[in-house]
Amino acid sequence: MCLTPLLAMVPDSYRSALELTDLGGLTQDQAAAQLGLSSSGMKSRVQRGRRMLRDGVGKWCRIELDARGARADATTRDDSGAC
Repeated sequence: MCLTPLLAMVPDSYRSALELTDLGGLTQDQAAAQLGLSSSGMKSRVQRGRRMLRDGVGKWCRIELDARGARADATTRDDSGAC
């Protein structure tokens, strides 16, 4: 699933937090130091950013799960292609 268009919809401060931690491989403490934030501030940004991204996935994508709860298929809600 391509998250790039959905990640672009996340406000800059939250997107930066996700890019540094979830995509860039930094710990939240390392990312906090890089951005001049407290560890708790970074934790909040990452959690909120993930929630915004998850909401975007739910809004724009139709996700089908298998019996174990793993993603079996994903398509855009307008049926224009894979999500």
